[in-house]
Amino acid sequence: MLSFLHKKIAGKGILVLKVNGFDLKATVINGNRDELKVTVSVTSHKVEPIAALGDVFEQLQNVLGKNMPNTVLLLHVSAISGLVEVTESFESEDKGNLLEMLRWEMEGIVATQSPNWDLGWLLMGRGYINAEQRETLTTLVAEEKAQPSGRGPMRYGEVAIREQMVSKEQISECLHIQQQLQLSDQRLVTQWRPQLDKASDPVGMLDAGDAAKKYLCTSMPIAQHQQWLEAVKKISGSAKVPRLNLRQVYPFAGSTVPLLGESDETILLTEFHQAYIYCMVLSNGRVLDAAMIKCSNQPVDISSVADLIGNGAFVDIARWFVADFDHAYSEQVSYLETVLGLTPESLVSRTQLNDEALLCELGVAQHFLGASPLLLAPLAGMPPPDPFYRSKNFKVFMGVLTVPLFIAAYEGYYHWTLEEIRQELIAKEEQLNRFKASKKELRKESQEAEKNIQLFKEKQKNLTLLQSEKQLVEQVIVKRQAFMARLLPVLSESINDGVVLETLKETKWYEFSLTGKAVDQASIDDFNQVLSISLEALHMYVAKSPSNFSGDTALMQNGVYAFEFLLKHQEAE
Repeated sequence: MLSFLHKKIAGKGILVLKVNGFDLKATVINGNRDELKVTVSVTSHKVEPIAALGDVFEQLQNVLGKNMPNTVLLLHVSAISGLVEVTESFESEDKGNLLEMLRWEMEGIVATQSPNWDLGWLLMGRGYINAEQRETLTTLVAEEKAQPSGRGPMRYGEVAIREQMVSKEQISECLHIQQQLQLSDQRLVTQWRPQLDKASDPVGMLDAGDAAKKYLCTSMPIAQHQQWLEAVKKISGSAKVPRLNLRQVYPFAGSTVPLLGESDETILLTEFHQAYIYCMVLSNGRVLDAAMIKCSNQPVDISSVADLIGNGAFVDIARWFVADFDHAYSEQVSYLETVLGLTPESLVSRTQLNDEALLCELGVAQHFLGASPLLLAPLAGMPPPDPFYRSKNFKVFMGVLTVPLFIAAYEGYYHWTLEEIRQELIAKEEQLNRFKASKKELRKESQEAEKNIQLFKEKQKNLTLLQSEKQLVEQVIVKRQAFMARLLPVLSESINDGVVLETLKETKWYEFSLTGKAVDQASIDDFNQVLSISLEALHMYVAKSPSNFSGDTALMQNGVYAFEFLLKHQEAE
């Protein structure tokens, strides 16, 4: 049972249009203050807006006759929702500046999260292939690109026709849809809602500049937004169609939030749409966090969703609600259930429906009636009608009464106001361009600073290595000095009266060549014997000497004996 706050549905109900890119579903919702119900729901598979609207109104007329609603809400898959956090340094008192800032922030979100209308997904959306066939085609196309050949690789549609999954006519139809969805004008229309803390603002009276720094935004390309406004306006009042008033345009993501009702618990809402999975954390009437995982151009990666809900505000949740619109994600829900450790609750239990497919329509209808005003940010619909004085009958009447001056003055004021608004828009656009140029310069400086930081880190690393090498050399020098300080006294104490030392050279590490002269061979032998004993304390030995102990004799030159000793370090056993 659904209750709502401010408005009441008119007798003819509300018409909710749902556009997913390849068909249009029209649902009439009626009821009273205590209960909403679906009167009728029809679908058109035509893509062009005016043709699709004409098709669904013809079907509705067959069921409702003349009792068709004129209040219209639009759900569009290209309307993307995002939670934007503005830094505290940003001046948000000027609502115009804030809107431009949020529109600029949403450009990146829309660019990355908008459904990618690739051919495989369009074929699946039209019902020509299933998800398994689409995945097979994706693999085959990748293999085509990897194989070297004289001709170019076969494209997606060519592979699908070759595998006899679709016909040429079906490929042509989807290529036509794809062409219509590719807009040359990518400017955005944006709406925002501040996520206020109800403890400090229980009735939502604070100005946006005083609000919290998180804003729930919705953006979509202006061209698509205007396309549907013009289509509704053109078909309005035609044969068998009442005067229509398109009030608001909603995103798919988060559209079921009003069905949750008021709660002070921390709630996770997970919506499984065809184009993306949307997760939102709510508490005390505000959005704590929100994220979207796009799956229009690839199979659902439920591990990415699991990684998402394991961080930040997604961790400490008390309840978990799931909306599986196509009844196709039961395995993914079971997997998330093991990750969260919570039992999912279906939103169907909170409505009078038995089918989850219409939960989006029911949610936006309840939001339009006053539920959860700050938890959704719908875009504006059709502008109000022209002033009464622009009607033909009024102009004729005023002409007869000879008061055209009043109209001229009013018209002059009207055009002056429009010109003032135009000048203000030009100034805002220039301000936005300056802001973008400033950001580009800051990005360049940031990149240069990053390069300098990397260079500094490399220099610092080299300095550390040099310091380590210096320390090692110092240690070796100290050790060598200590060794030589012990070796030289040993040599001095081992010399007898018949021996003179001339040179001491280090030929290798801890290996020395000792040369000198002696008066006779006996003096050399005595020196060899004493030196051999003294070197044991230094773990060294006489490896070679001209002593008769080793069988060698010194060379006699000019009446004296020249000798050479080789001293080595003893290897550890």
